[in-house]
Amino acid sequence: MMGQEFSGILRERISIERQAVGRDALGSAEPQYITVGVFWAAAEALHGGTPSEAESRSAMPRWRFILRETRAIKPGDRLVWGERIMTISSVLLEHRLIPKTILQAEEKR
Repeated sequence: MMGQEFSGILRERISIERQAVGRDALGSAEPQYITVGVFWAAAEALHGGTPSEAESRSAMPRWRFILRETRAIKPGDRLVWGERIMTISSVLLEHRLIPKTILQAEEKR
């Protein structure tokens, strides 16, 4: 796979956010997020693990995102893709042929 071919599959625009640790004026810890970065990615739906988990009514859709290599993303970060908000469960750096980052994320209710 050449670099141009890899670029051609990155069609989705995603934003990665991390929860800020600060507090507001009243001292409460409202969830506030700072943007880590905005990336082009390829998105792929993942099917559930075991058949019982996949067919459960409470199972949330899981996704795999492939993007250019970056070390800025950590498990637990929030991924925003259009109207969907997800939590990143794993980050894998792959260095074969073309360096890339592979994310697995689960949609939030």
